[in-house]
This record gives sequence, structure tokens and C-alpha cells, in this order.
Amino acid sequence: MSGHRCCVQNAIKKYKQLGRFDDLKHTERPKKLSGREIRHLKRLVKGDSHLSASKIASDLNTSLPKPIKTRTVRRYLKHLGFEYVVKIKKQWLSARRRQKCIAWYKQYLNWTKYDWGKVIFSDESTIYVLKRKNQCKIWRMDKKKLLPECLQQTNTGDGGNVGIWGGISGFGTTIAKICTENMNGQLYCNILQLQTELKRFVAKFPKKTKMIY
Repeated sequence: MSGHRCCVQNAIKKYKQLGRFDDLKHTERPKKLSGREIRHLKRLVKGDSHLSASKIASDLNTSLPKPIKTRTVRRYLKHLGFEYVVKIKKQWLSARRRQKCIAWYKQYLNWTKYDWGKVIFSDESTIYVLKRKNQCKIWRMDKKKLLPECLQQTNTGDGGNVGIWGGISGFGTTIAKICTENMNGQLYCNILQLQTELKRFVAKFPKKTKMIY
């Protein structure tokens, strides 16, 4: 048996003091927050998701026997699954529009990728340039990022706009059509009537393929 002299001396000393050679179990560092205090922290965040970590720490410390630091709050929130991020910007949809979208999804739920490959999807959109900075940060969980309260509705601004039209299918994409006018029903019909690219795009499909537009 071989070993360092200091290790042998330490083992002998430990045996004389404790009557054992094995290492003692290390006690865990006491937690900063109890289960009840963690639940209070979650209520603070859910009550107002816009609060900064420093404000949350300040509000939480009013009910704690020993104050905690802001970085401790951040660490606990991260452990609970929360992250402080900018709201995702999405176009506003009314409740009726959302219900129609869900009904449409359910109607074609069983379609295969081959069925979808025969569909030509076209869409138009108007892109607005917003001069103002309107980012909004909140505390949220990743699984809840698309809930209405975690989204920031986009709207028009005074920085100008540009319209765009395009199509896509399982056989490729059309060329994007750019226009400087506001996209409306009449302009959309004119684009479809004058869009020779769409005709060339359809001509590339295999013969006897029943496409859906």
C-alpha cells in the first residue's frame, strides 16, 4: 500500500478524533427562500410581469426576515422557468378570427405532406416602418410565449410602408411582387390578373397535377 505521508497522517488524526476514516457528509448550503416565499415570488411575477428583477426583490424583501439580492431573485426565477425577454410582435387577431383559424386547422389536420405539396399558398402583406421604439420586456415561461398576454400587437406607424405579394408550394416559390400602395382587395385582384410570374410558376408543375390555389 502506498500513499502520501500527509494523507496517512490526516487519516490517523481523523481516526483518533472520530473513530472513522471515511469522509463526512457535507451539509448543503441553506436555501435563501422557503417554499412559501418561492410561491410569493411567483405571485409577484404573475401579478405584474413587467416588473424588473430589482423591483421584485424590493417588494419581496418587505416580507422576508433577511433581505435577498437582485441576482438571487434572477437565479430563482430562472430555476422556476421564467425569463425576462422582449414580447414577441404579432399581428392583432380578433377572437372571431382566431376561432376561424383553429377551425381551419382542425379541418385539414389529417392532410399529408403530399396533399399540402399540391397547394399554392399566396399572401399579401403591408410592412410598416415604426419610428418609435416600443419594445416591451416581460417575465414569462417559454411554453407561454404565444399567449395573448405575452404578445405585443403590431400596428401602423408614421415611418412609411411597402406592400409585398408572393406565393409558395411544394414545387417552389413565385417571385415577390413589391408595391408602394396600401394593399387592399382591388390591388390584390390587379396583382393576380397581371401576375404573369404566377402563370409561369404553375406551368412548371407536373402534368395532370391537380393544384389548389
